[in-house]
Order: sequence, then structure tokens, then C-alpha cells
Amino acid sequence: MARRYFQQKWQKVLPAVTFTLTAAPFVVHAPTAAAFFPPLWPISPPVTVVPPIASPPVVVPPTVPPVVVEPPIVPPVVVEPPVSPPSSNTIPEPATVISGLVGLAALAGYRLSRRGQQNPDSMG
Repeated sequence: MARRYFQQKWQKVLPAVTFTLTAAPFVVHAPTAAAFFPPLWPISPPVTVVPPIASPPVVVPPTVPPVVVEPPIVPPVVVEPPVSPPSSNTIPEPATVISGLVGLAALAGYRLSRRGQQNPDSMG
């Protein structure tokens, strides 16, 4: 009787305890998300007016167009890639072996479960 009473009380208290021990410390001690929400200025920041800098006048010297000499056209050199024999590496990757074994185990388990469903009274 007392055990059932404590069980019912614990079921009511458990959500509050869970919240208190997990969410509340996270909210209290979590760093602020300053990247998403920049801090608000209590007063407007000071404004500094910078006068524009007077740039000197641009003097463009006269230019002579460059002499363009076209190089002679040389046909590209064609190099045939060497013919390599087919790879003799017939060892599968470890992941392939493990995946195959897992698939075979699943198939065997399915077959055993089907065999158990077909003859329920053959056991015992």
C-alpha cells in the first residue's frame, strides 16, 4: 500500500525534478547568444564625423599601344596513356564483409522466426 502511494507521488514529482535538474541550470548558466542577438546600447554610441580626404588630381601619362607579336601555332603533343592491366585486388573492403555478415544474420534470424511460426506445437 505504502509502495503504491510513493509510486504515485513520485510520478507527479518526477517531471518537476527532471526540469529542475536539466533545463533550469542550462537556462541560468548558458552563455548569451550574442552572435544572433547583438547587445543593445543603453544610449546611442558616439558618432564621429571624419572629413573626406582631398585626393590629388589624377595625371594620366600618354601611353603607346604595345606591339603585339603573335607566336607561331604549334600543334599540341598527343601522349597516349599507358595501358594498365586490370587490377588483381580481389579483397573486399572490411565494411563490405561486415555488411554481408549482418545481412546473412538477419536473413537467418528471419528464417528461424518463420520456422517457429509454422510449427508452434512441435516444441515441447
